[in-house]
Amino acid sequence: MEIQSMTGYGEAEEGGFKVELRSINHRFLDIHFKMPRFLMPFEMEFRNMLKRNFQRGRIDVSITLTDKAEIKIIINEKIAEDILSSLDNINRKLSLHEKTSLEYLFWFRDTIFFQEPDIKEDELFTAMERAIENLRRMRIQEGENLIKDIEMIIHGIQNNLDELESLSDNLLQDKYVQLKERLKALFEDAEIDETRIIQEAAILAEKADIREEITRFRSHLEQLKNILTKGGIIGRRIDFLLQELLREVNTIGSKCADYEVADRVVKIKTEIEKVREQIQNIQ
Repeated sequence: MEIQSMTGYGEAEEGGFKVELRSINHRFLDIHFKMPRFLMPFEMEFRNMLKRNFQRGRIDVSITLTDKAEIKIIINEKIAEDILSSLDNINRKLSLHEKTSLEYLFWFRDTIFFQEPDIKEDELFTAMERAIENLRRMRIQEGENLIKDIEMIIHGIQNNLDELESLSDNLLQDKYVQLKERLKALFEDAEIDETRIIQEAAILAEKADIREEITRFRSHLEQLKNILTKGGIIGRRIDFLLQELLREVNTIGSKCADYEVADRVVKIKTEIEKVREQIQNIQ
C-alpha cells in the first residue's frame, strides 16, 4: 500500500467547473468547502469521494465556475415590485419629489437577482474525480520522499546503536581497569586484592548493563522498518514506536555514565526527533 504525505495540491477543470484541493497536516480528516450555494446539495457526495481516498489531513475544497459555464440570471419580480412600491409610498409620505427608478434595485441585488447555472453533473463530478486523483498522486510522491529521508535517518540510528553495543561489550573490562587504577592511586604501594577488584567491577558493570535495552531498541527499530515497508496508514503507529525508542535510549543514558555511551545516546535521540518531525506529515 502506498504511503501518503498529508500535504499536497490537486486541481482539475472540466466544462464549466474548476475544482482545487489543498491538503495540509491534521490529526483527522477535516474537509472544508468554498463553493457557490447552488452546489451545496452535492457536498455530502463530495465528502464521501474524499473519504474514500484520504484518511487524515485538512482538505480545503474550492469549486468555481469557468467562462464555459452556462448561467442564467433570474429576477424575483415580486420582490422587485414590492421594493419599488414601498419606495414610492415613502416618497409620497415624506412629500419627496424624487422619482423612483430601477437603479434603486441594485441596492437589493443579492435579494432580487439570482444566478441559475445549467449544472452538468457529469462535468462537475469529472472535475472533482480528476482533482482528487491529482491530489492523491502528489501526496503519494511527497510520501515517498519522506520515507526516503526517514530510512536514511534510521540507517544513522543503527550505526550509533552498533557502536553502543560494541561499547557495552567492553564494559566489564573497562570498569575493571578504571577501578584498579583508582585503587592504585589511593593506596599507592599497598597490596590490592585482585579478586575483590573483579567482584566490584562486575557489580558496577551489571548496574550499567545496557544490553537488554539495546535488544528491545533493536526490536522496535525492526518494527519501524517493517511498517515503512508495508505502507498504508502508518503515522500514528510510528509515533507510538518512536515513544518506545525514546524510552529505551533514555534508560540507556541513565544507566551508563560513560562519556562515549552518553555521546551516542544524544546522537540517537537527535535522530529520533528528526523522524518524529518527518512523521508528523505522513497519513
